[in-house]
Amino acid sequence: MNISNLGSNSSRSGISESQKNVKTFILPEKCFERYAACTWRRGNKFSIYPRSQKTSSSPSNIDNKILDVRQEVLLFIPILRKLVNESNGTYLSLQKAAEAAKTSDNHVEFLKLSRQYRSIIRVCIEGLQEAASKETNGIEKNSLLSYITIFYSIECIWHLCEILYIDNIPGDIVLPYLLEWVRFHFPCHEQTAAQLLEACERGSEDHPEYWDTVVGMVVQGRVDVARALLKLHSLTDSNEFKLLDNSLRSMPVYSVYGGISTGEFTVSWKHWQAECRSKLGSRVLASQPKLELIMKLIIGDYSAFESIREKYTSWFDLLGGWVMFTAPWSRRHALGAAAAACAGMRPAAGRTPLDAMARALMDGDLHQVIHEIQQISDNGWFATHLTDILYHCGKLEIMDKHQTNVTSRLRDSLILEYGCLLMEHPSLWPVGLSYLASCPPEGLRRAELVLERIPVQTEAKAMRVVAEAKKYGLLGVVQSVCTCMGARHLSSGRVGSALAWAVRARNSALCARAADSALRAYCASGVLPAVDFLLTAGSAMLLCDTLLFLGKYCDFHRMYKNREFKKAAKLLVSLLTSKIAPDYFWETLLLDTLPLLESDEPVFSSDDTFEIMLCLELKPLSLTQEKADLLRLALTRNLARTSLSDVDSGGE
Repeated sequence: MNISNLGSNSSRSGISESQKNVKTFILPEKCFERYAACTWRRGNKFSIYPRSQKTSSSPSNIDNKILDVRQEVLLFIPILRKLVNESNGTYLSLQKAAEAAKTSDNHVEFLKLSRQYRSIIRVCIEGLQEAASKETNGIEKNSLLSYITIFYSIECIWHLCEILYIDNIPGDIVLPYLLEWVRFHFPCHEQTAAQLLEACERGSEDHPEYWDTVVGMVVQGRVDVARALLKLHSLTDSNEFKLLDNSLRSMPVYSVYGGISTGEFTVSWKHWQAECRSKLGSRVLASQPKLELIMKLIIGDYSAFESIREKYTSWFDLLGGWVMFTAPWSRRHALGAAAAACAGMRPAAGRTPLDAMARALMDGDLHQVIHEIQQISDNGWFATHLTDILYHCGKLEIMDKHQTNVTSRLRDSLILEYGCLLMEHPSLWPVGLSYLASCPPEGLRRAELVLERIPVQTEAKAMRVVAEAKKYGLLGVVQSVCTCMGARHLSSGRVGSALAWAVRARNSALCARAADSALRAYCASGVLPAVDFLLTAGSAMLLCDTLLFLGKYCDFHRMYKNREFKKAAKLLVSLLTSKIAPDYFWETLLLDTLPLLESDEPVFSSDDTFEIMLCLELKPLSLTQEKADLLRLALTRNLARTSLSDVDSGGE
C-alpha cells in the first residue's frame, strides 16, 4: 500500500500518480530486433524475451535471448546485511513489548528499542565509512558515500521522531532535546572550539575561524563554551566584552524541575531580553560588530540569524538557537512555526528530502512523513520500522479520503512488502519470514505461498525451510517440501533418504513407494537400506502397510544378528502370515526360515512349522523347485524334531 494513495483527494492535474512514476528502461543494442514480450517472474524480477510472429514480415531467425530485469535491492549488499539481521531482532522484541503493553504501560521499553534501532543505524554508517575509506574504485566509493548519506538522513530523522513522538518529555518542553539533536547531527565548529580551549591562549582571535566558532556555539545554545572562547580574546577585559559576558551569564534557563512555573520563567526571560535590547540600543557595542551580532542573536533578531545563514549548510544549524532565543518554553506543537522561520532563511536552492521530512515531523503531519520516507531508496527498511514503532506507541493515526482510520492497514502493508522483499534473498529469507508471520492472517498466507517457491538445492536448505515452516505452523509447506525432497531422492536411487523425507512428510503414498524401493533394493543386493532410521522410526511405521512390513523385517534382522533366534522366528512367522508382504518378497521370507530351521535347537514350534508349510503351498511359484524341495526337507526335519521334543516333554 503506497501512502500517496491514502487520504489524498482526486488528482489536481491530468497526470495520475502512477503515470508520474513511470520508469523507462533502455534495452541493450541489438538485444531484440522486433517483437519483444515481457512477463513477470518470481519476486521483483521480470523477463523480456523475443516473441514469434507468424507473419511474412517477421524475422526468419529469432535469437533465443531472455533479458532479466530486476530492481536493485540496497539491503542485499553484503555490508548492509548486518543492519537487516540486527534490526530484525529489535523488531521482534518490539512486538513482544507491544503485546505486554496491552496490560501495562511499556513506554520505557519502547524508548529503549527506539534507541537500539538508532544504534544499529550508527554502526551501519560506521561500517560504510570504514569501507569507503578503504575503497580504491571510484564508482564503488561513490556508491558507498551515497549509502552513507541515505543512512545518515535516516538516523537523523529517526532521532527527531524519537524526541517528538516516542519519548515522554517532562513538561513537554522540547528545547533541551532539540539542542541535543542539532549538536549531534549538525556539529558546527566543534573541533575548532575544542582546539582553541585546549590551547587556552590569549589572542585566539587571530585564528581564522575564531569568530565563526564563537557565533556557532551561541547558535547551538552552548553559551558556556561561547563565554570561555570570548575570554581567550585579547580584549576580554574591556567593557564591551564584560557587558556581553554578563548578559550571557545572566540568561535565564528554564528547567521543569527548577521550582518555577512557565509563566514565572516567561516574565524573567522577557525582562532579561529587555535588558539586552536596552544595552544594544545604547550603542555600547557599536565598536565591536561581532559582539553586537551576538547580542542581536540572543535577543532573537531575525535579521541577525538571516545574516549568518549562508555560513551553514542547512537551516537545521540555526533551529536550536532560534527556539532558544525566541521561545525557550516552546512545546512540541510550536516547532512547526520555528522550523518555517528557519527554513525561510534558506538560500534559493531547492529543498532536500531531509528538509521535507523534518518539516513534516515538526508540523505533526505523520501522513506526510511516511510518504516522504517511502521515497528513500533504502527498499522500505526505514518506513517499515519507523511506522511500526509509532503504531505501537499509539502516536500514528492515518486517515484516508473517507476519514477512515487505515493506520493498521498501512503498518501491515509496509511490513508485508518488506518481508516479501527479504524472502527473495537466498540467505535473508528466514528474516523476511519472521516479518510476514508477525502480520496474521495475511502474512502467514503470503509466507506459505512464498516459502513453497523458495529454490531448495541442498539437503541443509530443505531442513532449514522445514524447520522455519514448523516454527510458524505452516504444516502444508512442511509436507510439500518433504514430499518433493523424498521424490527427488527416490528418483535418484537414494532410498534411505527418500524414506526419511517421506516419513517427515507423513505422505503414505510416498512412504509406500520408498519402502517398496527399499525392499526391491534388498532383494537385488542383500543389503537393507536405512537400517538406523527404520529401527528408530517408531509410530511413523503405521503410515502404510509396506513401511510397517519393512520396519518389522528390519527388526527381524536385528534379532537374528543379536542371536535372539526364537524371537526372530516368531516375528518371521507373523510376517509370513500377515498377508502384507509383497509377492516378490515371498521368496526372501521363505528362504529366511532355512537358517533357523537348521539351528542346533528347534526355534520353530510344530504349529509354526505347519504355518510355514501352508505358506509354501499357497505360494508354490515363489521358489524354484530345487529351493522348494530343500525348504520342505528342512521343514520335515524340524517337524520331526519338534514332535520328538513334544513327546519327551509329555513323557516326563
